[in-house]
Amino acid sequence: MNISINNISNNKFYYNQVSLNKNVSFKHNIPDSLTHTNIGSCLEGYIGKVLVRKDGGNTTLNVFKKFKGENIENYTLKNDKDEIIGTVDVFIKKYIPQPWETKDLSHVFVDELRNFSNPSTPYYTEGLEYYKDIGTRLLQIAQRRSDEAMCNGNVKLISKNTNAFDWYKKVIGMRQEFPPIPGCKFVINNPYAMYLPPENKEALSKLQGGL
Repeated sequence: MNISINNISNNKFYYNQVSLNKNVSFKHNIPDSLTHTNIGSCLEGYIGKVLVRKDGGNTTLNVFKKFKGENIENYTLKNDKDEIIGTVDVFIKKYIPQPWETKDLSHVFVDELRNFSNPSTPYYTEGLEYYKDIGTRLLQIAQRRSDEAMCNGNVKLISKNTNAFDWYKKVIGMRQEFPPIPGCKFVINNPYAMYLPPENKEALSKLQGGL
């Protein structure tokens, strides 16, 4: 097993990625469930399965990992027909603590989260069967990576529209990072920027049974 550690400094943030390279020759060496899997140590390709819902009951989807850059990872969910059902990009941002700061700014930033099987979204792929819990499972993967990267389960994102904003807020338990200031007529920061507060981290990890 080879261990490589890469550090890149960039103003306030540094990015630290530890990759555990294992020689996996056979698919059956990879566990079916991600429950006890260290996702960050997995190589590119198939890494396991997640349980989701659809009409008629529960089913599983295959999870594939891809490196898109330094500390940028993509996770894609596919069915057994090799159709892409959902995808997300995960940016791992590790922060160097400063003596005067009272909170940990390290986090995983979630981008391009998509459920291509949901007809109510603009990303719907015609003909795909509808699968539920896609966004939940992808966010749980991001949360797991945040824990593994020592970002304390911190997750941030920018909601693309009002419907998604309401879902992140009411179902996932996220909050606005920059809530409106009473009496202020000007928008200073993006009101759709959201974060997962500490009191809702455990709830997300267990939502719909967890990974």
